[in-house]
Amino acid sequence: MWQRSWRPVVVALLGVIACGTFVRAQGASVRGVVRDTLGLAIAGAEVTVEGGRGGTVSGEDGSYVLRGVEMGNRRLRVRRLGFRPAAMDIEVPADGLSAVDIQLVQVVQQLAPVAVLARKDAFEYRLAGFYERQERKVGHFVSRERIERTHSFSFTDLLREIPGVKIRPIGSIIKAVRLRGASCPPLVFLDGTPAPAAEFDLESIDPAMVEGVEVYSGSATVPAEFAGPRNLDRCGVVAIWSRPFRSRARRVTGESVDARASVDLAELVRRGQVFTAAQVDTAVSMIAGGLTPEYPLSLLKQGRSGRVLAEFVVDTLGEVARGTVGIVASTHPLFSLAAREALAHAQFAPAWRGGNHVAQVVQLPIEFVHPDRR
Repeated sequence: MWQRSWRPVVVALLGVIACGTFVRAQGASVRGVVRDTLGLAIAGAEVTVEGGRGGTVSGEDGSYVLRGVEMGNRRLRVRRLGFRPAAMDIEVPADGLSAVDIQLVQVVQQLAPVAVLARKDAFEYRLAGFYERQERKVGHFVSRERIERTHSFSFTDLLREIPGVKIRPIGSIIKAVRLRGASCPPLVFLDGTPAPAAEFDLESIDPAMVEGVEVYSGSATVPAEFAGPRNLDRCGVVAIWSRPFRSRARRVTGESVDARASVDLAELVRRGQVFTAAQVDTAVSMIAGGLTPEYPLSLLKQGRSGRVLAEFVVDTLGEVARGTVGIVASTHPLFSLAAREALAHAQFAPAWRGGNHVAQVVQLPIEFVHPDRR
């Protein structure tokens, strides 16, 4: 009788003990966000627990998650090139989850900030109609921000999610576009001018050069400014607006758009292949006109200002070394992209050490200032 009545209790106690043992074996999780003294998220910071197994790196939004941390008093360490290492004691609770935000103080000498001053008429002049029609929600629109989110290298892929769009091979064109079951090609406008070809190969358009796209499925929805002669708009209209002209290389397929550089800059500094500003006789400096970022037009229209802190290596020729650009902190992904694209063509005065040019790691703040915020 005694054995039967106490058996469930014993089983339950054994279950609790086993569960506790499992939790201890699995360890707890510590998560949080790494920020600088201005409150901007820091990407690429190494976060470890003293005596723990392995660590993690903060993401583009500054967030990190450490798993398998033993419960109790632990010492959290955070470090990143260009910032003073931080250490703090934390209490990892028995429930297995702890939230710890961390602030890092910058120590690397930065270049003077580059201010990108947007003009009020930057989008009002050439793209005013595009934004006005987009607000009226007549037709379908593909914004620059949406293009960046898709990371697509195919223009026709940008149109696939639009209702009624069909893409199939027709004649010599592998990806011909048809709208709402039409048998004829849509009328194509390039920066407000009708394209000369009756069947324009839309796949020949590089998405990297496009600021926005308008799609109208039939003549009933086509705005007056896109009405074609001899009823050519009866099969719909595709209007393409280019980005402000600038000589730029098209991103290679598979190239990372991650916030971090593809090489370990801290390791290059440790090996003596790259130097910091404190290790050179004459540090890297800006050249007038050597860096000309473009203000993202979609953010300009939204009235958004922002800031990017970029980190990269300037080589002995004064150019940004390939694969070294990383975004330490940013207020918006499109500002990050604008900074990356500008740095791909930037020119600096290289660093000097011992009478020779040397490669130096630098951090550069880029301020995007909206005209309404000046």
